[in-house]
Amino acid sequence: MARQARYTIVIVGAGTAGISVAARLVRASKTLKGQIAIIDPQTKHYYQPLWTLVGGGAAKKEESERDLASLIPAGVDLIGDAVTEFRPNQNTLLTKQGTIVSYDYLVAAAGLQIDWDGVKGLKDAVGKNGVCSNYSYHTVDSTWENIRNFKGGTAIFTHPDSPVKCGGAPQKIMYLADDYFRKSNVRNQSDMIFASAKSTIFDAPKYANALEKVVRRKDIQTMYKRNLIEIRPDSKEALFENLETGEQEVLAYDLLHVTPPMKAPLFIK
Repeated sequence: MARQARYTIVIVGAGTAGISVAARLVRASKTLKGQIAIIDPQTKHYYQPLWTLVGGGAAKKEESERDLASLIPAGVDLIGDAVTEFRPNQNTLLTKQGTIVSYDYLVAAAGLQIDWDGVKGLKDAVGKNGVCSNYSYHTVDSTWENIRNFKGGTAIFTHPDSPVKCGGAPQKIMYLADDYFRKSNVRNQSDMIFASAKSTIFDAPKYANALEKVVRRKDIQTMYKRNLIEIRPDSKEALFENLETGEQEVLAYDLLHVTPPMKAPLFIK
């Protein structure tokens, strides 16, 4: 017989969103203590916004890691398991270990899943020969290594044709790199390109207007409607699809920071 558990509120995902929601709820009502559960299979919590600073050389990645259990608010249960199925008509969900969890209210805060296979060659190329990415605890050090050792040439920073965890993060690392290149006296020997699948630099017009001034001031070339589809590490070439024309174009790089495509976690999809 399947194990069963019941809570007033169940939160799926123990990232910053899930933990913050749980903390606010349990503070708002003493009656909810013991009636809230967070479900997540991970044992570590990573404060991912810090990875931009790690990639820019301003923080250590170890500072972003905590034991997940140490961050769960008092009065909230942590279920160390993975959700495999939602059953909204029954107000229940099923976990990988076979537990049926019922609830009055469900908060889905599972975030986005990085699709390393979404760009041909990315999984094998990242962390080597000028290809880097802030989007993993295991690859973020490669960003700072590449920025620190950059001696000039072409540095490309990408934004994929998908939702991303933070709309500004693909640009933040570019601005940090620009700053370091100037301090290390290689900026005047460098071409910087922001190759984005989006049609503008930012979705919100107010911020787009401001950021367009920033890239002009910093002499960063913008290429919109360009979606990275393949990396050719042997020749240091990046293949982009022009989303307006459907044509493909190749850009040579010396440094390539990739914001990988992201998608809904498979159990939600």
